Amino acid sequence: MFIVKAIIKISVPLALLFNLFGCATPVSDLTFRMQTELDESKAAIYLYRTNVYAVKDAYPFVFVNDEPQGKLEHMTYKVWTFEPGEYEWVIRAGDLWDEITALKGWEIREKKIKLNVEAGKHYFLRLKPSVQANKLGWRDAKLEQVNEVKALKEIRSSTLSH
Repeated sequence: MFIVKAIIKISVPLALLFNLFGCATPVSDLTFRMQTELDESKAAIYLYRTNVYAVKDAYPFVFVNDEPQGKLEHMTYKVWTFEPGEYEWVIRAGDLWDEITALKGWEIREKKIKLNVEAGKHYFLRLKPSVQANKLGWRDAKLEQVNEVKALKEIRSSTLSH
């Protein structure tokens, strides 16, 4: 009986302590974080992909002014800081399946958007894959600039793309 009481006296405080440290672990590093300290001479541009689970395994590749920026997977975002000027984002279908099954006369679709960025501002670009896409992969999407309020609602559970 004495041993059981001693174990209970030790385990309850330890459980509370582990729970406290577990709750204090920051998870915000994993999800979206807006750059609040922006250099006044630059602009922040966010590109995010909306949650369309049906095409989660197909991913597009991102290019800025023809420079490859990697892929944009399901529920992820990318962020850049640029000097003022005009920049072009190009999104190309990138699922391996799309590359292999591209039929004669069918080109892998791409979407483009140009932004004339101004210093000190935040811009949000949204990639919204079509749910009517081919069931085997990503075929089409909308790429558009959206306002900050709408973007922050949609991007909040996204993680930073590698």
